[in-house]
Amino acid sequence: MKTKFEPGDKVKFLNQVGGGVVTKVTDDFIFVQDDSGFDIPMQPEELIRMADQKGAGKLFNAAMEEHLKGKGTPSSTNQQINKSTNQQPLTPEEEIKQLRSQVANLKDQVAKLKKQLSNVQQQNSRTLSDNILLQHEVSPGEAEVDLHIDMLSDRPGDLTPHEAFEIQMHYFRLCMNHAFSNRMKKVTFIHGVGKGILKDEIMKELKQYDNIHFFDAPMAKYGVGATEVYFR
Repeated sequence: MKTKFEPGDKVKFLNQVGGGVVTKVTDDFIFVQDDSGFDIPMQPEELIRMADQKGAGKLFNAAMEEHLKGKGTPSSTNQQINKSTNQQPLTPEEEIKQLRSQVANLKDQVAKLKKQLSNVQQQNSRTLSDNILLQHEVSPGEAEVDLHIDMLSDRPGDLTPHEAFEIQMHYFRLCMNHAFSNRMKKVTFIHGVGKGILKDEIMKELKQYDNIHFFDAPMAKYGVGATEVYFR
C-alpha cells in the first residue's frame, strides 16, 4: 500500500476541514495547496489520501497537475481557481494558513542554507588541510612561511636537533610543491640564523630548481634569517 505522499496526490486534512493537492514534499513538511491557492505545510500524520474530487476541487487538481507537468504556471492556476470558486477576501483562518505557509517555506530555505554552509565549510577545511601553503598567504600569490621549529611542532623541546631539522626540511619541501601547484609568485621562508645548517640546506635545494629566483629577504624586515623565492 502506498504510504508516502508525492506531488500531485489529492489529500484531505485529518483534523480540520479542507484539503487540496500536494505540491512539495520536504523532510519536515508536506505542502498542500488548497482551493484558495495557499501552500499549507502539514505533517504526514495530519493528512489522508483521497479519491478524485468533483466540481471546483477537480478543476483545481487538473490545473495543479498541468502546472506540475510544466504545462501551466502558478499564476494561470490561481486565476482558474479564483474564477471557478469566486474567491472572496482572505478570512482570518486563510490569513493564518498563508502565514504558516510562509514560515514553513522560510524554515525549509534556512535548513537548505545551513546544509550548504556546512558543505562549503567542510570543503574549504579540506582544501586548507590539503594545501598547507594557503594558510600562509599574506596577499594574492604571495606567502610567508616561518620555519622555526616552535611554529611547526607543539612540543619542540622534546625533539632532538636532527628531528627538528627533518621536520623543518619536510615542511619547506611541502610548501615548495604547493607553491608550484598554486602558481604562487613569491614565498618568503623565515629560517633564522642559528648555526646556518637549515639555511645552507635550503640554499642547496633551491639551486636544484631552474624555474625560480631566490634572494636574501630585506634585512630591515627579516634581519639575515629569511630567503625570498620568486617563481617564474
